[in-house]
Amino acid sequence: MTDRLPEVVFHVYPADCDMLGHVNHATMLGFLERARWELLEREEVGGVRDFATVPVYSVVRHVDIDYFAQSLPGDDLVIRSGLLAVKNTSYIVKQGVWKKGSGVLVAQASIVFVAIDRSGKPVRVPDEWRSLLPHWPEDDADEPVVRGQ
Repeated sequence: MTDRLPEVVFHVYPADCDMLGHVNHATMLGFLERARWELLEREEVGGVRDFATVPVYSVVRHVDIDYFAQSLPGDDLVIRSGLLAVKNTSYIVKQGVWKKGSGVLVAQASIVFVAIDRSGKPVRVPDEWRSLLPHWPEDDADEPVVRGQ
């Protein structure tokens, strides 16, 4: 894990788990999305209210997630998020999920977003968005580090 990215912590409750007792895929996607919104709110973007009124906003195009360890009720999960790449009309946010205090990598995701206008047409990613989020460290960009398993 790197110390350069802000982190959000989620506590795992039994209601977050499937019948096998571990965090299910839908819950993990929800944790990742909430961590991204919290990151934007920390950056004083204004959260949901601002995004409902802007002329350009983002939609998810693709999600790629890998799981490395299970998460159980009582675990605290640390999610770190950073901007991995910005292209013309799209950008990629990378997120890592670790068990708090152990360094065990639970999951790693890359989410591709497309910038669109109110009519739904792709538009160039606004310049201010290119520096809005912290950037994912280059030394962690390719392969996950799985520790403590």
